[in-house]
This record gives sequence, structure tokens and C-alpha cells, in this order.
Amino acid sequence: MDTESAWIENQTRFLDLLCQLTKLGRAEWFQAEYLPGEVHCLVDGEELIRFECRGARAEPVRPTEQLEGVVAHHCNTSYLWLTGTTDWDLLLALLRAARVDEERFRECARIAHRAPVRALEARLGRRVSRPAV
Repeated sequence: MDTESAWIENQTRFLDLLCQLTKLGRAEWFQAEYLPGEVHCLVDGEELIRFECRGARAEPVRPTEQLEGVVAHHCNTSYLWLTGTTDWDLLLALLRAARVDEERFRECARIAHRAPVRALEARLGRRVSRPAV
């Protein structure tokens, strides 16, 4: 498999897994009125995936508006979707279903801020406390 195919396959698999986790109720989607263009997906109450929704001039727009591109950020990796790319409609459905919840949106940032510490503690074999969600 060439490098480009591997990148596309990983991105497709990433979205498929998010869809499965959402259907199982393990992935929650949030947005905030005060930050248009940002959608947070919280997996299992502790893993944050941040999505940036962009319009025609690369400006931040709400997922319900006309989107030209979306960037997902997770684990030091970014995935880019442009209008018409593989699984574009599935991605739009997930983003547009994100509920507006200012409190949970901010809570996602707090959880994400603690994530590196939790990851390193787990590598040392220490008991890691789960954040209150």
C-alpha cells in the first residue's frame, strides 16, 4: 500500500470508528455559541477530538452552514476533509448533530488539559483517576 492510500485509509477508519462510538453512546458531540466553527467530540468521557469547520474563505463557520473544509485534531494528528471527499456526508451528519452546550464544551477543555498527565501516569503504571464528567 502506498503512503497516500495509507493516509486515506486511516482517515476513513477514524471516521468510521467515531460513527460506531457515537451510535454506542460513547462519543458525545458539543459546540458552543461563543465559538463558531468549533465542535468537540468527547469519547468515553476523557478523550477529546477537536473539529474546525471552515467556510469558503477558510473562515470559521457553524457546522449547519455551508462548509468547504473540516480539520480534526487528535493525538498530535490532523485529518482534513474537503467538500466531496470520502465520507463527507457522514462527517457533516456527525458535526451537525452536535448539541449546543456551553458548560460541556468548556468541560471538554478541562478534560483535555489533564489528558497528557493521565497518559504519562498510565505509562508509569500508577492508578489514574477518571475525570468527573
